[in-house]
Amino acid sequence: MKKIYLLLTTFIACVFLFTGCKKEEFVVTFNPNGGQGAFITQTFTQKVTQPLMVNSFTKSGYAFTGWNTIADGTGTSYKDQEIVQISGHLVLYAQWKLLSGVFTVTFNANGGIGQMDPQKFEIGTSQSLSANRFYREDHNFYCWSTSIDGSDEKFINQQKISVSANMTLFAQWTTPTGTLKYFVHFDANGGGGTMESQEFTAGVAQKLAANTFVDSVFIFTGWNTRSNGSGAFYRDTEEISIYENMRLFALWMHPDSIK
Repeated sequence: MKKIYLLLTTFIACVFLFTGCKKEEFVVTFNPNGGQGAFITQTFTQKVTQPLMVNSFTKSGYAFTGWNTIADGTGTSYKDQEIVQISGHLVLYAQWKLLSGVFTVTFNANGGIGQMDPQKFEIGTSQSLSANRFYREDHNFYCWSTSIDGSDEKFINQQKISVSANMTLFAQWTTPTGTLKYFVHFDANGGGGTMESQEFTAGVAQKLAANTFVDSVFIFTGWNTRSNGSGAFYRDTEEISIYENMRLFALWMHPDSIK
């Protein structure tokens, strides 16, 4: 009986030591912060040092400079692959430095006629697109698009933009109707999936298309006119009116931050 008691006592002690010493695991989430790529997570064990995952995000016209706990770079900074030890869940935002350079916007009549000179843009400096000088019989010019069929990003005539790569803009034409059409372009902002641009008639209210972007870790919380959430906010399927082309970025929140 005494032997059984000793064995039982030893077993309980071992269980206690094992469970008491089990180390907690934490997750570091890497946010592209305006760059290209989906959110990535890395698991860390409590009190164990290891290097941060190598950066795989890119951003056209920008160089990656490291990570920060705050999107605007005012928090704690970390170098790429820095060896760290963490004590809680952490979100790290990619930091970007604007590269210098000059890029060219080329204009394509896309069925129209006429001549327009290419336009030079200094990277990081916004300026107005050249006024359209193309013409197409029995059609009205209504916008530019980065694709021939107008399915990609769109810009209105003389819209002020910034450019970080060479780009061709294709004239988009419509038969005369007396109304102006604008587009909302949806950006996954680190999430996955695709959404078609949504056409709006100027000044006519309609609901935004329901979000179809997804993320394996984060929860969609709405739209914003800026990728870091500092612009105008819109709820999913909110009814809005627009008077110019608009780009809306999906906003994501980690489930732990909702608790």
